[in-house]
Parts: sequence; structure tokens; C-alpha cells
Amino acid sequence: MGCDIHLYREKQVEGKWLAADKWQKSEYDEEAEDTVVVRYEDQFFHDRNYQLFGLLAKGVRTEHDLSFIARGLPLDACEEIQACAVNWGVDGHNHSYLYLHELKSVAALANSAKITVSGMKDAEELKAFRESIASDTPNWDLLWPYCSWTNSAGHVEFEQEVPASLYFGEALKKIISGFDGVDGENHRIVFFFDN
Repeated sequence: MGCDIHLYREKQVEGKWLAADKWQKSEYDEEAEDTVVVRYEDQFFHDRNYQLFGLLAKGVRTEHDLSFIARGLPLDACEEIQACAVNWGVDGHNHSYLYLHELKSVAALANSAKITVSGMKDAEELKAFRESIASDTPNWDLLWPYCSWTNSAGHVEFEQEVPASLYFGEALKKIISGFDGVDGENHRIVFFFDN
């Protein structure tokens, strides 16, 4: 079963947290007058990146040395996000929030930090990948494809340290740049997951 993220932007204006996304009445829940959503096409971030999930909330699919511990839904979250979390009920989990300055800090750390990946990979492809690392000009694209387990002939187990930014650097940039042009004195993301 897959895991998805529900990630929303907030901006602080005159001390109050307000929605920074485009919320509208749900077209699928006609019975509930107060059900509002951010339509999929209006969501600024909805990628399924399990390494990122484990970074934003330790233990969601994985964890890293840089992982944040889930904080719960902020007590002062905007009405739209509070209602959304209530609508998801027990199917929503690991509610949390991070301020924009925290995202920028961890993005900078990801440029120098390493994470360990492991799995199984074709032995010849693994050899070429490791040779590229040994050459001091690593071709990180050679890491893929790999899988957690297979009984395919020619595949071997491996473990390798790789730059953390390889797995969640671009996703962090996308989230951070999602605040470009958003007014307010402060900014944060509020998020949770569902399976």
C-alpha cells in the first residue's frame, strides 16, 4: 500500500496563520457544507518521495540523521487545514509542520550530508556505479535501477552512502520555491500522510 503526503502552505499575517493555498468546496462531498479541499491540480507539492517523507517526519517509510520528529497539527493552524485534518480522521497520520527557515536549513545540510541506501542491483551495473564513485566523478544516475529484493540471476546485495540531496534535494527546493511570491511575515508547511 502506498503512502501519500498532504502538504499545505501557510503564511502569517498580523500574527495570525492563514492559508496560502487555493481552497474550495469539495465537489465530491455534497453532503458536507464545510468540506474544503485544495484540488490536485492546485496543489503545489504532491510528489511521492519516501526518502523525503522520512526526512519531514521521522519514521514515515524511513528515517535519516536529519529527520524531524512529527510535531502534530499546530494549535494555531488555519481553519482550512484544521478542517481537512478532521475530515481525514484516523486515516491521516504523522501530522506536523515546519517553518520555511527550517526547510532552508535542512536543504543546505542535505548538500553535504550522506544517507545509506541498500538493496539489490545487477552485479555488472553495480560494478560500473562503484567505478564511477572511485573515479572521483561519480555518476549518481548509475545507482538506478535497484530494488529491495529480487531472485533475478546476476543481482547482488549492496549498501552505499550517497549524497542526501540526491534523494530529497530537488523536492526540498520545490517546496521552498513554492513560497516565492507569497506575502506575510512568516511561512510554514503543515502536512500529514495517509496510506
